[in-house]
Amino acid sequence: MTTELTQHSAPQIDQMVTAKQLQRAVADLQTTRPGPGLLKVSICTVLFLAGVYVAMTASSVAVFTTAAVFSGLVASVMIITTHDAIHHTLTGLVWFDELFPRLMSWPILWMHSIYSEVHKVHHKMNGDDIADPERVQWTREEYAQASALTRFYVRHQWFFDIFVFCGFGLIGETFRNGLRYARVSKSMRRAVMTDIAGLLVVNGLIYSVAIAHGNGLRWLAFWLVMERCTGAIMQWRAHVEHYGLWGKGRHYFETQSYTCRNIQTNGFASWFFNRLNFHSVHHAFPRVPFYLLETAHKRFLELYAKAGGEPLVEERGYVLTSLKLARQPTVIGSPDPLSASHRRSMVTLAELDRVLA
Repeated sequence: MTTELTQHSAPQIDQMVTAKQLQRAVADLQTTRPGPGLLKVSICTVLFLAGVYVAMTASSVAVFTTAAVFSGLVASVMIITTHDAIHHTLTGLVWFDELFPRLMSWPILWMHSIYSEVHKVHHKMNGDDIADPERVQWTREEYAQASALTRFYVRHQWFFDIFVFCGFGLIGETFRNGLRYARVSKSMRRAVMTDIAGLLVVNGLIYSVAIAHGNGLRWLAFWLVMERCTGAIMQWRAHVEHYGLWGKGRHYFETQSYTCRNIQTNGFASWFFNRLNFHSVHHAFPRVPFYLLETAHKRFLELYAKAGGEPLVEERGYVLTSLKLARQPTVIGSPDPLSASHRRSMVTLAELDRVLA
């Protein structure tokens, strides 16, 4: 018998937090002021350009590598801020939230226009539709039908995605999704063409200048170091936020609240991830700006505590949560009969492998 892992009690139906209650809780938190986003973007841009300058003028491998790693970490923060720009909650200035992410992303070969369209689909499908293009976890049926090599990958998914595939994996998957949705979506076709044109023009200019100054290979090496750092962090964040959580709730906001993981962490880590450690409220109400997510999260906690039903998923620390989930890999199973919000049970691969043997 396959073991279905659950962490839920058996709340009653009348303990549900309604959609209207959640909407009222954050109704006054959905206006974005430009200041916080512009300040963060300005700080990160200065730090990133400083890292680029040091790397391009470094006289030793150690200094070059240090500067490249530093730039990769700063680029991670900047890419996370571009996620908020998708929802126009970075600055609230639509023109800036549309322009800045592209100008920032194209030099590092990230396709913001495509990702923007894909991410909007993710917000609609998360926890509800297996076709979600950003779903990080396999289902029990998919695993059972997979080849031996694919099953090996799924068992070690955290390692491969974070430390092997990194940025290349994200770039390839995003472009593949772009081509897939471009067949049926005019906006996606426009996004694909915009990103291809932007990538060619911007990188053509960068490499022309770099080669003219004898730094063509240096810039390529710089980009490769950034790809490892930034790609690993973005893969890590995606897994922590959603791995082990799935299931359509009784209304849209409940689905989003329960299929996202909230991380209790220190102030710097929360700043680094642009407050997306408060992930439930972001998914339920993406119009809440990043600097108000903690306030909105506290209001969510109060509502769910008062209802006395299933609590929101909260874990302590990104690293500790990652280790716990990676050490006991799971796949999405059947609906949990003990969950009033219809969460899916998680099937441990160790037990499933014995069943399938």
